[in-house]
Amino acid sequence: MRDRGWVWAQFAVAAGLLALSLVGILGVAVFDAAELAFSFAGAIHAFAVFPGLVLSLVVNALIMRAHRELGLSLTEKWLLVAEFALIAWLLVLHFWSHSGDALGLAILTWPVVIILAIVIAIIAVVRNSARPAGTPPPIPPA
Repeated sequence: MRDRGWVWAQFAVAAGLLALSLVGILGVAVFDAAELAFSFAGAIHAFAVFPGLVLSLVVNALIMRAHRELGLSLTEKWLLVAEFALIAWLLVLHFWSHSGDALGLAILTWPVVIILAIVIAIIAVVRNSARPAGTPPPIPPA
């Protein structure tokens, strides 16, 4: 039950990114209001980057819940902090009005966030598979 906050933080960040993505997608596709995507980089975020991050954050949180009795390793915590910091940077770029600069910086950031999310998932899966088997229940006396 330790480190439950890290798991819930991933769900909370995923919910925020999903909301921003839906605002951008609905703004462009339904209301024909491209300004709801905030910039060209924001449109790419809304249609591709944020949905991918939402999926990876939810999957990572579910994987990490599977080894909750072990708790999160220090490596997992540091990687999550780095991922949250990069997501915060993407949010700055999402709302940045200088579209050309934002797009260039976002293009540099997207692969790093994607690779980091994959690394976090791999570490969590490896920790789950390396978990020792549970002890068998005691045999009652005859």
